[in-house]
Amino acid sequence: MNINPKDLPLLGSLSQREQAKESMKDLIQRGKLSSQGYIPSIREAANLIGFNRDAVWRAYIDLEKEGYIETTSNKRYKIHPGVRNSPLRTLDVRLITVGKDSIRFSGLQRFHKTLVENESLYGIRTHLKCAVDASEIRPEWLEGMDGLILGGSFEHSELLEKLTCGIPSIGIITSQTLHHDFTIDTDNRLAGELAATRLIEAGARSPYLVAYTERDSRHTLRKLGFQTKWVESGRSLDDITEHWINPSNTYLRVVKLERKARSMQDCDSVFCLEKESAIDLLNILEHRNIKVPDSIKVLSVDGAFDGLKTKPTLTYVKQM
Repeated sequence: MNINPKDLPLLGSLSQREQAKESMKDLIQRGKLSSQGYIPSIREAANLIGFNRDAVWRAYIDLEKEGYIETTSNKRYKIHPGVRNSPLRTLDVRLITVGKDSIRFSGLQRFHKTLVENESLYGIRTHLKCAVDASEIRPEWLEGMDGLILGGSFEHSELLEKLTCGIPSIGIITSQTLHHDFTIDTDNRLAGELAATRLIEAGARSPYLVAYTERDSRHTLRKLGFQTKWVESGRSLDDITEHWINPSNTYLRVVKLERKARSMQDCDSVFCLEKESAIDLLNILEHRNIKVPDSIKVLSVDGAFDGLKTKPTLTYVKQM
C-alpha cells in the first residue's frame, strides 16, 4: 500500500504519538487504509506514515480508546463499525456478477464502468468478483464490505439469503426474487423498447411475442418495454399476440413452438424474448419454407454463436 504525503494532514507542533494518531484517524475516515475492514499492522503503518513503531503503537491504543479501531480475535486491528458507517469514510462495495458469461452482459459492463469512473463522486471503492453459480460465492468476499451488488441470472439463489443477511444489497439485471434492499433492472425494459422501435421502423403491424419461459420479471419487463413503445407509436395492444411456452424440456418446448408457428401466417413479425426461442423459430420457419424477413420478421434480445448459423442470420437487439 502506498500513501501520498499529500494525503497526510499538517500537524505542526503535536507530539509524534499525537501526530501518528491524527494521521491514522484522517486516513481511516477517508477510507485510505481500509482493506476489507482491517487496517495495517503497527509495523506496516509506521512505514506508511513515517513514524516509529512506538509512536504508532501508542496511537493505536488511543484510537482504540476513542472508538476508531478495535482489536479482533486474531490480533489484527479493524475499523470500528461505528466509524465504518461514518459518511466521511469511503465505502467498500462488492460487485459480484453471477452466472455463465454474466460479466459480458452489456448492462453490467456499463454499470461497473460507471461505478469505477465515479468512485470519488459517490464516495465508494468498488471490488469486483465473478462467479458462475451462487454456490461459488465465499463469505470472505463480503468480509469488511459496506454493501453488496449482485448482478446476473444464476442458480441456487436461495444460498444467498443467509450470506446477504445484515449487509445492504442491491440486485441488478437479475430475475431472481431475492430480498434485496433495492432492485434495478432497466436493461430488460430498454431491450423491449428497442425491439419495438426496430419492428415499427420495419413496418410491422401485427407482432407476436414469444418466450420460452413463464412470466418471470426479466421477460415481463421486456414485454412491458415492447408494449410501451408500441402504444406510444399510436398502435393498439390488441395488435400483439403472446405465446408463453413453459420449457419443461428441450424437445417439448420446440414441439409447442412448432405448433404455434402454424398460426403465424396472421402476423408479420415476431419478437422473441430470449435468443433460444428465436433460433428455434428460425429453423422451424425455414423448414416450413416461410421466408424471413420477406414474409415475417424475427427479432430477439442479444446474440449467440448459434444465431449466426441460422438462415437468415438472427437479427437481435444488443444494448451498447
